[in-house]
Amino acid sequence: MFMESEGKRRTIRITVWVAVLGLLLGVLSSIISAVAADAHAALKSINPADGGTVATAPRQVTLEFNEPIGASFATVTVTGPSGDAGEGRPQVDGRTVTQPLADSLPDGKYSVSFRVVSEDGHPVSDTTTFTITGASATSSSEPVPEPTTTSGANTTTASPSTSSTSESPATATTSADDGGQTLRLGLAVGVGALAVAAGTALVAASRRRGRS
Repeated sequence: MFMESEGKRRTIRITVWVAVLGLLLGVLSSIISAVAADAHAALKSINPADGGTVATAPRQVTLEFNEPIGASFATVTVTGPSGDAGEGRPQVDGRTVTQPLADSLPDGKYSVSFRVVSEDGHPVSDTTTFTITGASATSSSEPVPEPTTTSGANTTTASPSTSSTSESPATATTSADDGGQTLRLGLAVGVGALAVAAGTALVAASRRRGRS
């Protein structure tokens, strides 16, 4: 009878630890999947900014990613009112991809289509736009009128000069992966808490059965 009771307790302990180990492996698998999904490259910023307007034609388009990019498969295509606006192949330097542009680009809307491959082999592609307008540049190049003296008075008045509009700064593009990363980590933490709670309950149950 004693041997039979001891065998049952041993079977219960083995079953409990197998269940706990299975739960822990499930948690580990969820965490590994979350980390692997977040390892893909994502665009952090682009200059000229997506949807932005610049006063003068830029000499290049600069893309900044959150991790190094493979140099062999990077492509950047810039098109505008006169067709292809790119000049040569894009240059890759770690996380930065630079696409030179042709000289004297005309005013208008431009589209930037890129496709890059991160070091883990995951491709990333997207399209952004920017607009070139030369209105402010034209007004800033006009000569400033000389001061004029009004008759019958000793005061001198000068016509105000028109200041040029500065080029729009680059703005960082928020990756949609941030929200996904938070959700995956939250799920992993939740699964881990459930695993610990279930393991504790199973151990307590086995101890109660062993005492009975």
